[in-house]
Amino acid sequence: MVSKLPDGNPQAPAWQALATLQQAEVSTPLAQRFADDPRRAQRFSRELGPLFIDYSKQHISDDIAQALLALASAQELPDKLRAMHQNEATNNTEGRSANYRALRAWACKQHSDDRDIDAMYQHMAQLANQLRSGEARSATGARYTHIVNIGIGGSDFGPRLFTEALQEHGDSAFSVHFLANIDPSCANQLLATLPPESTLFIIASKSFGTQETLANAAAARDWLQQALPGKDVYEQFIAITSKPAAAAALGVKEARILAVPDWVGGRFSVWSGFGLAVAANYGWEAFCDILRGGVEVDEHVANSPLADNIPATLALLDVWYRNSWGFTSQTVLPYCHRLKQLPDYLQQLFMESAGKAVERDGTALQRASGGVIWGSEGTNGQHSFHQLLHQGSDVIPCDFIAVLQAERPLADQQQALLANCFAQSLALMNGKAAADIEQELLAAGENPASAATLARHKAMPGNRPSTTILMESLTPRALGALVALYEYRLICASFVWNINPFDQWGVELGKQISRQLLGAMQGESTSGLDSSTEQLLARARQALK
Repeated sequence: MVSKLPDGNPQAPAWQALATLQQAEVSTPLAQRFADDPRRAQRFSRELGPLFIDYSKQHISDDIAQALLALASAQELPDKLRAMHQNEATNNTEGRSANYRALRAWACKQHSDDRDIDAMYQHMAQLANQLRSGEARSATGARYTHIVNIGIGGSDFGPRLFTEALQEHGDSAFSVHFLANIDPSCANQLLATLPPESTLFIIASKSFGTQETLANAAAARDWLQQALPGKDVYEQFIAITSKPAAAAALGVKEARILAVPDWVGGRFSVWSGFGLAVAANYGWEAFCDILRGGVEVDEHVANSPLADNIPATLALLDVWYRNSWGFTSQTVLPYCHRLKQLPDYLQQLFMESAGKAVERDGTALQRASGGVIWGSEGTNGQHSFHQLLHQGSDVIPCDFIAVLQAERPLADQQQALLANCFAQSLALMNGKAAADIEQELLAAGENPASAATLARHKAMPGNRPSTTILMESLTPRALGALVALYEYRLICASFVWNINPFDQWGVELGKQISRQLLGAMQGESTSGLDSSTEQLLARARQALK
């Protein structure tokens, strides 16, 4: 069991040193740091496998780096990472390990000493190859042309991100779709576009009790039964779950049930059998390349001194900004259309993991943790919310992510895309002073009185931090490395905060209550409910008569 941190007091020496440094940093503009140090960019940039990470536009210096390392040591970060990699019960509230490194390592040897991992990947490879080769056929004997992944949360975000990200790079074998929301319009809209005789449904649910997933699976089954009368429609279902018996009870055939170890958490599960849609669509070797990209980050974290550990460095900056600067959110801006799902993926990864207010032992946290993660693909965001980033009253650290080479270049659009990406981080750092703008306005003939006022509206404070992550091309390896980088960043920050990032009890209460209210909506007693909920239920019952 991982031990409790030695000192959770926010005024402990390591925390206090960072708070003191923050007071000094406010008066040190980032632009000035670059002017003072011609090698700053090189000193605060690193290569990690296929990724290039430039964090030189962050509020960091040698003194700050040393203070951050002191905090990491005081909070036992290296020991916690080591314990996780040694299969200790890092997820202490559920008594489970969280060694996702063991999942990814399978790709290098095509074998694992863990029987459950080995059995999962062997079966997953078999299913993926059978689907891709056409050996697996539908209830009508037709070759599959469409795959629908039915899942929600981690069973949806990961496969959806990976499928969309590799669209131009990979050799797609199917038209892949995703069905997550319980809103009936989602299932109706999708099913209306599919050929029933050649569509495969993957029911992805760790517990095989997720309300949304089971409802959509039932809708798919009913649709197939109506479209293919007399056929065994369960030939067109695969289940991915840690509860094989529940999948079998629903009717899924044993050979089509892919068992996943129970300790694999949903938001970390794309590395496991829950990535089947990706493996079938792009091929088993492509999926293994994703795993190998993650392995490069695993090895970096396991074997690098803390001072050279890139995910830990980014995590420590996150912690410092949250606790000493008071920043409450950060934004992720992929300047790559194929990565447009990344902010959604990271929202779950970070906010479901770090949205905690108690330490590992259940005592109240004495500092803030977590924060809001948000964003969108880059150039769209420039015409949406970048005004807030540049001139808003809140400072919001940014991650810019860019792919240098387009898979299918079109004129000079890739150059323009990259120029926009780099310009945003530069503008956030440098800003533009009102005095300079006023002089420009006067030179352009503006009235002196209005020039001063208008300049204040146009001024941008600058000194706003960002990191830029580059990759040559969006390959499976690069994608795996990128996601693993963010995973470790989240895990390292959580370990410094002394919270458990692997459970998610906060999402359970709403699920329990929704089941109770569903019964009430269907006529069961509503005694004990508040008047607001009662009137909402009454209106719903009336509308659904």
